[in-house]
Amino acid sequence: MVDSARRAAYRDKIYGADWKAWKDPEFPEIFNPTELLLDKHMAGGTADRTALIVDNEQYSYRELLATVCQAGHGLLSLGLEAENRILLFANDSLDFIATWLGAVRAGIVPIVVSDQYKAPMLLYFLRDTAAKALFIDTEQIEKFAQIADDLPATLQQVIFRGEAVPLIHGPRQTHYRKMIEGRPSHMSPLPRHCNDIAYMFYSGGTTGTAKGITHLVSDFPIIPERHGAFWEYGPDDVVHATSKKFFTHGLWPGVLIPLYWGATSVISRLPPIPENVIAIVEGLRVTKLITVPTIIKNMMQHVESNRLRPDFSSLDLAITASEKMPAEIFQKFHETFGVELLDSIGSSEITYEWIANRPREFRRGSLGKPVFGVEIRLVGPNGAEITEPDTDGEAWVKSCTACFYYWRKYDKSKETFIGQWTRTGDMMSFDEDGFFWFSGRSDDVFKVKGLWVSPIEIEAELTEHDAVLEAAVIPVEDSDGLTSPKAFVVLRPGSMPSGALTEALKSNVQKIGGYKVPREIVYVDDLPRTTLLKIDRRALRLREKKTD
Repeated sequence: MVDSARRAAYRDKIYGADWKAWKDPEFPEIFNPTELLLDKHMAGGTADRTALIVDNEQYSYRELLATVCQAGHGLLSLGLEAENRILLFANDSLDFIATWLGAVRAGIVPIVVSDQYKAPMLLYFLRDTAAKALFIDTEQIEKFAQIADDLPATLQQVIFRGEAVPLIHGPRQTHYRKMIEGRPSHMSPLPRHCNDIAYMFYSGGTTGTAKGITHLVSDFPIIPERHGAFWEYGPDDVVHATSKKFFTHGLWPGVLIPLYWGATSVISRLPPIPENVIAIVEGLRVTKLITVPTIIKNMMQHVESNRLRPDFSSLDLAITASEKMPAEIFQKFHETFGVELLDSIGSSEITYEWIANRPREFRRGSLGKPVFGVEIRLVGPNGAEITEPDTDGEAWVKSCTACFYYWRKYDKSKETFIGQWTRTGDMMSFDEDGFFWFSGRSDDVFKVKGLWVSPIEIEAELTEHDAVLEAAVIPVEDSDGLTSPKAFVVLRPGSMPSGALTEALKSNVQKIGGYKVPREIVYVDDLPRTTLLKIDRRALRLREKKTD
């Protein structure tokens, strides 16, 4: 048992007075989520404020609600009913957002997955979800054509979005525009129980088969209230999340939370390359930018190489998440743009972030502290709760917004959801002041000479060198069956591989332990990434096995 005095002391470092004072909002037992995002803004002057900007096309709250109602009516006209599921396999657009919200309004369960998946995975999602309908961009129609002969009987309707609708045998087919044509712009929201499943995400699948993540109606008042207070969202905000809206880190902070607060959401079908992100922030005077390390690294490199000085003076919040970055990136970002870059960590299983920095309380390079309403426990190898600073453990998260269960994954659900706690697989520690620091994924760490090694710490030393843009480390076995680290390194433009550079990089790692020095450093043009733009170490490990 943990000594009660010690427990109280360490908890006081982590949970401040405002966290302790937080109370989740009260909400009715029966309601529809879209009432909180759209209908409540029809009173007063908010209805004519800009709700959504899609590649410079602006839509007021009144116009967005009307479009959502048309989409909802359209889905019902195709034979979909409450509790049916619809899979969305498309890029960001007004039609995509309207279909997602229209489904929720009609009590239909929308499921979003990345349109970057290949045809076999699209077939897997259709089979696993037993979706009655598929919403798909015509840009992805070739993938659909490849699996047309193997579609499950549960798929009865395909809704195409785009310039043309190719004729493909199989389920009934219609174009999105035809589906909503002539539909009423008013639709009464279907009352839902707060514990009904409202929507689903899928995990990135980097640690195995992608898992369906079920979420409840009750997310819709809780998540916006928590994050709105934590990061100070308000109706005057203009919010852009660079992640696509099939991803929690794109949909919640970039669309749903802004709509809840009567703010403006900015989305784009364009790829989030530096030129596009900078143009959006400067041109639309974005106040909150939510992004990921890959975008930050690319943007900083672009600004530095072209000697640019973008006007980010409108920004009052810049959030990154999903991967650890070198500490100097945070310093450079502040020097370049005049705003702190705040790291955080979250997951679809918990419904968005659970530890984060905020302008009122941050530490560069750390993950921050628990978001309001979320409790964190670090669990050591022996199953005991960690109460000492600078000691690694697996993060367990307690939140009423956690995934209800993994869809059709009974055993995995039992492994992950333990009573009120969710096992994250993320290894971290907290410091003397209660800030959390990321150590790596439990499925990425490995042993060298009997000692645990985290790829993150080796990668951090490698990227300390000015020539290195990013790095990834995996374990490899030699002919004697002994494990050692192997590094894959992407160099900055203008830098070239050399024996001297390799020795310098190994020397950097030597400072944290000789057994952590990579046996081999391979220079590559880029690193494999998941659909969520995270470095895909699993793909590197599989690639390495094939070359053995």
